[in-house]
Amino acid sequence: MKFLRATSRRTRVLLALVLAFVVLMVVGAWAAYRYAERVEISTLRETAAHRLDGYENALTSEVRHYSYLPSLASLNTDVLSMLRHPTDRDVVARVNAYLQTVNADAGSSAFYVMDKQGNTLASSNWNLPKTFVGSNFSFRPYFIGAMRDGHGRFYGLGTVSKEAGYFLAERIDDDAHHVLGVVTLKVNLDRIESVWRQGAEPVFAVDSHGVIMLSSVPGLKYRTLRPLSAAAHAEIVRTHQYDAPGALMPAGVTIERTLAPNVWIESVARGNPLAASLPTPHPFPTEFLVVSRPVSGTDWHIVVLSNLAPARAVARSLAQSAALGLAFVAVLALTVWQRRRIVAQRLALREALQQLNEELERKVARRTAALSRANRNLEHEVAMHRETEAQLKAAFEELVQAGKMAALGQMAAGVTHELNQPLAALRTLSDNALTFLERGRTSHAESNLRMIGELTERMGRITSQLKRFARKAPTQLQPVVAAEAINNALFLVGQRLRKESVELTFDPQLASARVLADANRLEQVLVNLLANALDAMADATVRRLVVTVETDSDTTVIRVCDTGTGLSESVRARLFEPFFTTKEQGTGLGLGLAISDGIVREFSGSLRAADRSEGGAEFSIYLRTYREGNP
Repeated sequence: MKFLRATSRRTRVLLALVLAFVVLMVVGAWAAYRYAERVEISTLRETAAHRLDGYENALTSEVRHYSYLPSLASLNTDVLSMLRHPTDRDVVARVNAYLQTVNADAGSSAFYVMDKQGNTLASSNWNLPKTFVGSNFSFRPYFIGAMRDGHGRFYGLGTVSKEAGYFLAERIDDDAHHVLGVVTLKVNLDRIESVWRQGAEPVFAVDSHGVIMLSSVPGLKYRTLRPLSAAAHAEIVRTHQYDAPGALMPAGVTIERTLAPNVWIESVARGNPLAASLPTPHPFPTEFLVVSRPVSGTDWHIVVLSNLAPARAVARSLAQSAALGLAFVAVLALTVWQRRRIVAQRLALREALQQLNEELERKVARRTAALSRANRNLEHEVAMHRETEAQLKAAFEELVQAGKMAALGQMAAGVTHELNQPLAALRTLSDNALTFLERGRTSHAESNLRMIGELTERMGRITSQLKRFARKAPTQLQPVVAAEAINNALFLVGQRLRKESVELTFDPQLASARVLADANRLEQVLVNLLANALDAMADATVRRLVVTVETDSDTTVIRVCDTGTGLSESVRARLFEPFFTTKEQGTGLGLGLAISDGIVREFSGSLRAADRSEGGAEFSIYLRTYREGNP
């Protein structure tokens, strides 16, 4: 009886242990599955976040690349003239040609100008069958926004071309702040979608109504992620934003679980374009991890979808491994329970340690992969920054050359006068020389010919100086004698100095210092400062221009002082801003000082302005002094 009772007790204990191990195996497998799922989802979130950085940067860079063009076109004099005189065919033709050229150079879809009623007066596609000329776009949100706020942004299908694009609109005002019209640039963003399609995961951009406007999966374009309100649907229909077959249909996704404000898990049914886009389409609903991020400067969101099937497969594999491991431990423990309890405990500890080591190795591998991805993304961003810097450098070089051409245009009248005088003298001297030769008075003829040679040399110096000033070359820092640069600049504005009776004070002997600069560009800065000083003294009673040079072992300062109207505190605060000018409309764009400041910064120097207590303004150029052996 005791034996039977003991056997029955051991049986019950054994059954209890078996049941406990079964429960433990189930719970362990479930815990392993949940843990692996969380880890894999976290990894997918990190990967999606890194990719969202690149997608957002690409999208915003594409938009910023074109954003300045409408503002630039609003400054065009022909555009302003056409809006004031829309029936002038010659002006309209010039504006059409201008818009067509800018649109072709920029690579945008269309560039057009509308009056304040929304009627298109000129367009880059004026000569195409589907031209915008004559169309009225007053119902479009970008036109309404531009008329109300000064600028408007809108993405949608074109009502004429039926092609999607991003519209950037700017209002055009006259000098009295009266509205003249709106200029609009249409940009095609299909290139962004092409780049997205090269990725492994679905990506799309969603507008404020939840409509998919850009997508790497063509079948989802213009579908809705969530039901539209009646007001939103009416607004889209009224503005013809998405007039395309199948537009505004549900995307066919269902949110299963929300993990964070911009992260959730959603499922798609069989036949959905998302499921069809996977390498191996599944016959049952497929789940995706969705990570969303707002696009800066817009009301859009970029959404990346990561297929959860691989993550779930890893989790199931880990759960199966955990279950098998627990089963093995259970069988082993039950087999040696009575005889080898101590050995069983050691084996369990060894198994647990092995699992921890394997988990640690997996974590190290995942972290290494994440760091590798982050490093690749960083290298890509560095390359993009370098490309942007190169583009900005090229744009600045073109702006500097344009500043030279503008300065030459302003000096054209004086140069013409400098050349007309010797030309008239050449004509008289040559006629007299012929007369002297006919009469046999060779000595007088020789004298006239020598004078002709001197005048020719003088004209050659003038044209040589102008040619050297207009030469386009990259910046090359080298020793430049301050006096030579100042004399060359004074030579170019010399006719204005004499014509306007300006008293010049400059001693070249006190300006023998050498500075580190580019001679041609330093002269451009000096010509701009001298021309500004002459403009400031146009209405002054006393016209005195003083140029001085101060130098020490490290710094050389070139000062240009005038007796003009001076600089107020508000003007000094904005003096070096692009397009800021105190001159009358039509006499300057306000780029001279901004270009000059940029040139001096290239020399590692600075350009400063001050108001003189005795009247007038003072501009100072701070440059590095050149010393032999210590450039």
